[in-house]
Amino acid sequence: MTRDIGVLAGSRGPRALRKAGGAPCWLSLASRDTKAAKEFYERVLGWCHVPLLGSAGTARSLALKAGVPVGTISEASCDLGVHAGWMPHFAVDDLDHAVGRLRDRGATVAVGPLTTAAGRAAVAAGPHDVVFGLRHRAPDRRWTPAEGPVARLELHTGDVFAAALFYGGVLGWADELGDSCQVEYSGGDILVRDGPRQVAALKEGAVPGFEGRRHWHTCFRVADVDEAADAAAVWGGRVISPPRGSHALREAVLADREGIPFAVVAE
Repeated sequence: MTRDIGVLAGSRGPRALRKAGGAPCWLSLASRDTKAAKEFYERVLGWCHVPLLGSAGTARSLALKAGVPVGTISEASCDLGVHAGWMPHFAVDDLDHAVGRLRDRGATVAVGPLTTAAGRAAVAAGPHDVVFGLRHRAPDRRWTPAEGPVARLELHTGDVFAAALFYGGVLGWADELGDSCQVEYSGGDILVRDGPRQVAALKEGAVPGFEGRRHWHTCFRVADVDEAADAAAVWGGRVISPPRGSHALREAVLADREGIPFAVVAE
């Protein structure tokens, strides 16, 4: 591939670990059955759940692993709910400006901008109807991809360069005028970095077992990949791609009770 991605490339030296502009800052899951979803992820991934204040008559909780936040699980009709699986949210300095950039690029703003308990937020559908969120600030600054229970976030797409241009333009990646995420092209993938940390990747193709579907894909850390795969089958989910690799590289692709895919990797 020879297309020019210079508008995204940028270059900066290492800096302190902190969330840059355009970095992933949260995860949420809109579920048709929050009770079943909480039980599944508790049994399979070892999470616990803390009830949160939601709209009248709706269920909403915070998922934690060893006291570290993973994200929120809500009914599909509430809390920016779009039933699209695990949805990443990205931090932007100016939410209204970012929403304007979305509309300029032909994206659909599905929800918001609106004010939530955790600050102003919006939900959008980008190319191929891939759903993601925007937030003015992170709901919990302890949430950090690549360092906590969330191992990585990947966008599986048919054109990584087009995706990089879209998300880079909306989220301000490689913006030399601000403190933004930087990107690089490596081995066919577009890697998104916050300083020395890789916080997301754009990858060509689909999630194994979900060919034809384009969406953000989440990978969670577990103590034992094989045990998690076995537990997923026992508790009503599926094993999409059996465990492979060894030691710290061992991973598998699973689906929960509602067919929502996610990956697990060894801690």
